[in-house]
Amino acid sequence: MLSALIFYTLLFSALVLTPAALILVVLLVLNHERRLRQSVRPAFESIGGMIARAPVVVGFWKRFPRTAGFVGLRFDSRNPWGLTATVASLAILLGLWFFLGVLEDISARDPLVILDLRLHNAVPLFRTAGMTRLMLALTALASGTVLSLLCVGAALIAIARNRPRLAATFVLALLGTGLISSALKALFGYARPVDGMIAALDASFPSGHVLSGSVVYGLLAALLLRSRLRAGLRAICVTLLLLVIVGIGLSRVYLGVHWPSDILGSLALALVVLALLLFFQYYAAPVRWVDTLRLPTSTRAFNVVGVILLLAALGAIPVLSTQTKILPIGPLPPAQTLDIAALRSSLPPNLPRWSEDLIGGRMEPISLVFIGAEKDLLSAFTRAEWTRADLPTPLRVIQEGLAALRNLPDPSGPATPAFFGDRPQYLTFEKPDAGPPTIRRRHHARVWLTRYCLAPDCRPVWVATASYDMGIRFSESFYFPTHRIDPAIDAERAIIVSDLTSVGARQEARVTVSAPLRGTNAAGDPFWTDGHALVLVLP
Repeated sequence: MLSALIFYTLLFSALVLTPAALILVVLLVLNHERRLRQSVRPAFESIGGMIARAPVVVGFWKRFPRTAGFVGLRFDSRNPWGLTATVASLAILLGLWFFLGVLEDISARDPLVILDLRLHNAVPLFRTAGMTRLMLALTALASGTVLSLLCVGAALIAIARNRPRLAATFVLALLGTGLISSALKALFGYARPVDGMIAALDASFPSGHVLSGSVVYGLLAALLLRSRLRAGLRAICVTLLLLVIVGIGLSRVYLGVHWPSDILGSLALALVVLALLLFFQYYAAPVRWVDTLRLPTSTRAFNVVGVILLLAALGAIPVLSTQTKILPIGPLPPAQTLDIAALRSSLPPNLPRWSEDLIGGRMEPISLVFIGAEKDLLSAFTRAEWTRADLPTPLRVIQEGLAALRNLPDPSGPATPAFFGDRPQYLTFEKPDAGPPTIRRRHHARVWLTRYCLAPDCRPVWVATASYDMGIRFSESFYFPTHRIDPAIDAERAIIVSDLTSVGARQEARVTVSAPLRGTNAAGDPFWTDGHALVLVLP
């Protein structure tokens, strides 16, 4: 579906492209402050002169000379605590503001927490064997072993080249981020997700991997920006480092050991630490206890050991990623049993009645209830000539988007996730229209596994929504093209019931979900329904 392509493209942009772009902008500002100042100095001097001659400003300078002198010093490019310190302070304040905003949203159980849970629950939709190997390698890049080898190796090479302040910067990056992460984890004690793919025992917020990895690789990117490498090679290396930083954050969410808000808060902290380190590195005045450091040992020995440690860091990545134990993750076990007589009269009171979008907007109400094991569900839909939708891997989503643009058939195209009780659909089934097959017109059923099972043999209970895609339109709610559903969603429910009963399913009951209504879902599509859900027992 075209809507699925756009949804996953926007999600990729929000999680990958936007953070990388923001990190790059910050690094450029922090590292090219002098060059930027020189390029804009004429304009600022002209504007500054006009402001300085204004009567209000002249009066302020005369009335508060000490305050005015302090403000003027903050923009003095010749003073070590002047303009450079001001730029670093603004970056620190920006990072702190963003970090405190994330912390406030977490503490107040803001909608960010709902988004946390739903994005975390949607991650299994993207998991493949190849993607898991990539994410394990990315998370290994920010492991304590790799970063320790990298920072100590870089520090030794810096000492060998008579750059003790740079060596101190790498040591401070390693030790400082480790101390900050440990202290904040102990202070907040925020619980990790319980269904991670790998073992993680300490608190969740902030992410030590993201904080340390962002600072160390951000520091390397900053040094490359000021290096004498050719512009093309410098751009490639910096881009790769930025993608590594973003990839580390994505890997922690993908592996299920952190909430997305942990990553946002850690990136904000990394901005604070990185600004402090870069100010320390490029502080114009001497720092005696660092700049005067001289070691009697041969510099060649330091250089050799440093190179060996850097190579060891690279070698540790595949070792750590391949030796990491993957924990088994299965569907949650049933939490409560139902009696068929009770189910004939009504749905359980704690069971949600509506599906929702990613941010909690109501979609369509539940219209179907299935009783049976997963294999029974798959068998029934397959024999009724419905196709299970593929997982939304990047390549598969691109293939589906191309089919949508060219109006070609794609009987198993990935579906945009909808949520029921904060979890995306467990299964999606599709069936082409009776006319010429096309991706733009087809039947859909999204199916969720509930925490209920039917006595006496505890057969799983599933719920589903049904809709028919009848074309493409521009959504006024989301401001991008999406599928337009047929408003008669009960007719789609009847088609699914007819197809499944023809292969042996038995209609057991009709239960009330809502009053009869005409409504609009979160995408802006109108629908009408009698408010009932049909209960089918699968063969």
